[in-house]
This record gives sequence, C-alpha cells and structure tokens, in this order.
Amino acid sequence: MGSTNYLLKCDLSGIQTFIFNVPSKGAAKALKNRSVYVQEIADDCLKVLRDYFGQDNSRELYNGGGNFYLQVDQSEKTPDEIKECIAEIQQDYLQMDVFPHITFVHDQGQPITELLERIQKEVQRAKLRRPIPVGAYMPSLLSLPDRNIADIEGVNGQVPRDEDRRLMDFSDIAALSEGDEKLAALKLDVDNLGQVFYEKTEEEYKELSARLKDFFDTHLLELITVELGFRRHIYVVFSGGDDCFLIGSWDKVFQLAIRLRQKFEHFQRELRKEVPSIKEDMTFSAGITVIPSAYPMTRLSTEAEDALSASKRVVGKDSITVFGRTLTWKEFEKSQRLAGKLYDLVSQRGESKSLINRIKSSDIGYSKLQHRAAEGRIDLPRVWRLKYYLRVVRAENRSEIESIFDEYKASIIDAFMHKRGVNPDLYPVAARWAELLLK
Repeated sequence: MGSTNYLLKCDLSGIQTFIFNVPSKGAAKALKNRSVYVQEIADDCLKVLRDYFGQDNSRELYNGGGNFYLQVDQSEKTPDEIKECIAEIQQDYLQMDVFPHITFVHDQGQPITELLERIQKEVQRAKLRRPIPVGAYMPSLLSLPDRNIADIEGVNGQVPRDEDRRLMDFSDIAALSEGDEKLAALKLDVDNLGQVFYEKTEEEYKELSARLKDFFDTHLLELITVELGFRRHIYVVFSGGDDCFLIGSWDKVFQLAIRLRQKFEHFQRELRKEVPSIKEDMTFSAGITVIPSAYPMTRLSTEAEDALSASKRVVGKDSITVFGRTLTWKEFEKSQRLAGKLYDLVSQRGESKSLINRIKSSDIGYSKLQHRAAEGRIDLPRVWRLKYYLRVVRAENRSEIESIFDEYKASIIDAFMHKRGVNPDLYPVAARWAELLLK
C-alpha cells in the first residue's frame, strides 16, 4: 500500500451552551473552568491524532477557539483505519454537550485554500450525522478539576482579582463600573476570514493564522492590562484565533471595544504590508449586551451572540450592535463622544436628565424609518418636540443643545429620504450610554 497525505480538521460543537450553562452565583470561576476544559478537549484530541500518525509525520497547522487543523505527510493509514481512530476518540464525548467533529480529506498537492474549502464541507456533513450513543442521550454532568486559574497563561488567564489576589465575582466587577453598576458582555469575530485566506499559499496561511492568534492573545492582553489598565475590570471568557468573548464593568467594555478596533485596524494595515497577497482590509464585527451582575449566564451568551449576528448581517459587516442598534465603528466612536457631551451637560452644566429622555423618547429606529419610507408613509417622528424642549434649557447651553438636536433631526430626515448621511441610531445609543454613566 502506498503512503498518502491528509488534512484533518476538528470542530468542537456545543461550546457556548457548555461554557455558559452555570449558575450566576460563582459564575466567574465556573466559566473559566469550563472554557479551559473546552480547549483541553481540543488539545487532547490533537495529541491522540499526532500519536496515531506519528509526531514526525504530522504537524499542527492551527489550534484555537475549539478548532484545529492537522497536516499528515506520507501516512500508511487507510481511510477506514483513520475513521476507526476518530470513532474511538469521539466515544468519550458521546454523552457530552461538547462534541469533537473530526474529519479528513486527501491532500493531493492542491492549494491550501482548496483543501480548507473541501474539509469545511466535510465538517458540515459530519455535524449532520453525529454518532448516537447506545441508550438514551443524556448529557454528562461533569466533575471538572478545581484548577488554579493563576496557572493559566496568556490572555485566557486574564481574570480580575482583588487586593488579596482572590478571584473577583461578577458582582464585584459590576461594582467597579462608572455610574450604573452593570456588566457588559462583548463578543466579536473577524469578518470574511475565508476570503482573507482565499488563494493563499500554505506558508501565508500559517503566517496569517499565527499573527491573528497572537493579536487575540498577546496584543489583547497588553491592551487590557497595560495600555488601558483594566486588569480588575475585564474577564476574558475565551479568546481564540479570530474571536473572543469578554465580560466586564460595562463602561470599560465599551472603551475596550473602541480601542481594540483601532488597534486591529493598525495591525491589519501592517500585516498587509508584510503579506501583499492580502488585497482587502481585514475587519471584525461585534455585539455588546449590558446586563445586571445576577443575569442568567445562558441568556447573556445568547443575547451577545444575537447582537454579533445582527452586526454580521449588515452589508459590509465591520459593525457593532449595542442597545439593539447596529452602528459602524466610526458611528460608535461618535456616539461615545456625544454621550460624553450629554453626560457633561447634565452632571456639570446644570441640565436636567430630561434632556437625555427627550432624545430616547424621539427614537424610532433606522430600520423602521426605512420601512416607513418604502411604504410611502410620511409620518416622521415628532422631532419638533426636541426643539420645543429648548425653551427650558439653560441659556448658556442652548446653542450646543440646539446643534445636537439639529444634527439628529437632519439624520432622521436623511434616513427617511434614503440619503447617505449620519445614522440616526447613534443618538439614542449615546443617550442610553450617558444615562448609564449618570446613574
């Protein structure tokens, strides 16, 4: 029998359900324990496969975020023998929520992007025919090891600790927020990664994978702990090769999202200089949800995922969804600046909180505006009420507040007329942002 080259992929399913299926009380320790356990499943599967094929005949192409790719050179194993090995690996996980879908394709010297496309299709097929355990399917109640979180290296070891180095719970992290004592969860994902990797050589693929993994590990950790000084405010649930999930003091999560996007923009520009075959900008989309510290973890994960999905659905992606509104990153930054103005007007310059409530109450939503326009309806939101409110503002603030109202009104009209202009959704986002700061 002749030898054959293979490319294998492992894709763990059920990760989010498994990680977040914990009580809110004591969730900080439980989430980290489960997140690390998920990566250990991938690592264990990879080790078994490398031992099976031989360390010298196999090499890890990528491992992160519950996925790995393994290249195998000149193997004497037949496809049936490989399938038998995979079945033995999967046997240990038949009763678990987390399950490793492992498949392989022959490597006949095709470009790496073609191999990746083929094996991704095989993984999708494998997910449709997950092995069924003997007897009724009952997810295992795991007894996870009581690991020392301080031993976890890199960004996934970033968890807030108090002055005595004890792990802080989410209620403690929420209490460190400015204004309202709430948490925010941030989930983000690099856009169109398949297109970025398309038609790259194997060496370019390895370089891109390694650099992305480094960004969402070393660079992200440095941003949290050194540049922003948020070591006690940000809890990293997981951060992999092209995505991450963070929970923290709500105001610090908002700031981190903006700085991370700016840092990624610089990172991808430098990377494109080093890898000229990358023709388009690399971007990522994100979703943020703001919740009380006792919020159910399963609902938190679902809402953060829904917010990220909303960002991924817009044309061009490269967006962030917060408070149910999807903005571009530039709009999100403008919303931050406007929130600061509104906060200052109320907290330092004598305006009533009703200023913020007026903006919130006039909100109709960008998508609803476009729907009304498509139906030929002309009942715009009653933005004149904003101007009517000017009669009660302080004289020294009137000019600035009038300018804000004029810009908001113009953005609503532009949206209704399908003109390209400022997204009106950034104004209610800013108002809600300022409201949280003031509580």
